[in-house]
Amino acid sequence: MYKLLRADFYRMYHNKRIWLCIASMIGVAIFFSITQYTAMDYSVPLSRVIFLPLTFYGIAIAALISFYIGEDFGDGVIRNKVVAGRGRCSIYVSNLICGLSACLLVYVLTTVVTVAMGINYFEKDVTFVEFGTFFALGLFTSLVFGSIYGMLSLLIGNKSTSIMVCMCLAFGMLCLCLHTNQILVQQQYKDGILNLHYVSGAKRVMYEFLHDINPFGQIAQLSSMTCLNWKRWVGLDILWIVVAVGLGNVLFQRKNIR
Repeated sequence: MYKLLRADFYRMYHNKRIWLCIASMIGVAIFFSITQYTAMDYSVPLSRVIFLPLTFYGIAIAALISFYIGEDFGDGVIRNKVVAGRGRCSIYVSNLICGLSACLLVYVLTTVVTVAMGINYFEKDVTFVEFGTFFALGLFTSLVFGSIYGMLSLLIGNKSTSIMVCMCLAFGMLCLCLHTNQILVQQQYKDGILNLHYVSGAKRVMYEFLHDINPFGQIAQLSSMTCLNWKRWVGLDILWIVVAVGLGNVLFQRKNIR
């Protein structure tokens, strides 16, 4: 297992795509920070900016993980590991761990750059405890993105197909997030008049659950530094990760690797 991890980490961090992904996300962070600073004629609060670049995170990670694992299949790396007698469970877990480490690195560096710029140019309305809490929640979300895309890429086993599926899933989850977020941000009253678009009761509970189980919904909450239910957030993330590791590993054992 150690040799597999060492080889996978070497390939991942000597792959230009991870550094391209990091550079792209840092570029987004810088662009958003400059835009927020120059486009407004009032003091913008740091809470509005600090996690805003992560709105593109799920799409960037989909491209990174599907490309990396897809290339492993296309270049015959996965097949060679099986031929060399490496256990499929070890191969699956090693690739997943490597992908998750890349997800965490992209997330941390993007956030660090945003914070470094933000504390100098925006109104400091975020305490250290608040930042630490939401940063930790974001760590769980980044692991979920890596787990989902990693599982799909390992099970599909074809570079072009895994890229297409992961990107389509990313945009699908983004569209669902936009829909649920639009519903949940509705105020019950507008100018003292009942808002007919406000959703309550069991229907609202359903939309909140859909928003929380969707990693893009979690990113939407993160970018606005709000949280519907942090216990449900963390619980659903752990469930996603367990499914990706457990079910994905079982299905990978039966996969025909060419």
